[in-house]
Amino acid sequence: MDDGFGSLQIKRASTAEQVAEALRHMILRGEVEQGQPLREVALAASIGISRNTMREAIRVLAREGIVTHHMHRGAVVTRLDARDVEDIFRVRRVLELASLQATLDAEPEQLAGLAEAVHEFEVAAHTGDWAGIIDADQLFHDRLVGLLGSRRLSRFFDAIQAEIRLCMSIVDRSGSDTGALVAEHQELLRLISTRELDRCAEVMGGHLADAEATLRTLVTESPQSTRE
Repeated sequence: MDDGFGSLQIKRASTAEQVAEALRHMILRGEVEQGQPLREVALAASIGISRNTMREAIRVLAREGIVTHHMHRGAVVTRLDARDVEDIFRVRRVLELASLQATLDAEPEQLAGLAEAVHEFEVAAHTGDWAGIIDADQLFHDRLVGLLGSRRLSRFFDAIQAEIRLCMSIVDRSGSDTGALVAEHQELLRLISTRELDRCAEVMGGHLADAEATLRTLVTESPQSTRE
C-alpha cells in the first residue's frame, strides 16, 4: 500500500531528528493529509531506517501536537477542530499583545527583523508563493514574540505556530486574499515603528480575530476536520 511517502529520502545516516524534520515538512506543507495513519513498519522500510528510529521520530512530532496517538491504532496526523483553533488563538492573544509592549525597548536590528519579514511577505504574495507567504507570516509573529526575550516562551510559541501551520495546510489557496494580509502586516509594522501601540493593539486584535474566524470555519467545513 502506497502511503505517499515513497519519495521521502534522508541524507547520510538517518536519525530520528532528521526523519522528524522531513515528516514535519511534508505534513505542514499539506503533502500528507490530517488523519492519515503513520505506519511505522511501512515508513521505516520505505526510508531505509530502523523501526525504533521511526518510532522516536513520530514521538517527536507527537510532542509537538502534529501527530496524535490512538490506542490500538497507532499514530495519525493530527486533526484540529474548532475547539483547538479557539485555544490556539487564546494563547496567541496573550503572547502577541504582550509582545507589542516589548517593542518599546526593541533594538534597531530587532525592528529591522520585523521589516525583513514583512518584505518577505510582500515578495511571496507578489509571486503567488503560498508556502512563502505562510513562512513570512510566521517569521513576523515569531520575531514579535521573540521581543519578549524569553527562550521558553519562544519555544512554546514555536509549537503553537506548528499547529497553525497544520490548519493552514488545508486552506484553499485560490480564495485567499493575500493582498489584505500583506496590508495588515505593513500597517502593524508602521504602527510598531511609530510607537502607536494602542492603535497597534487594535489592529493586532482584529488580525487575530479574523484569522481565528477563518480557521474555525476552515476546520469545521473541511472533509478532513472530523475527529475520529
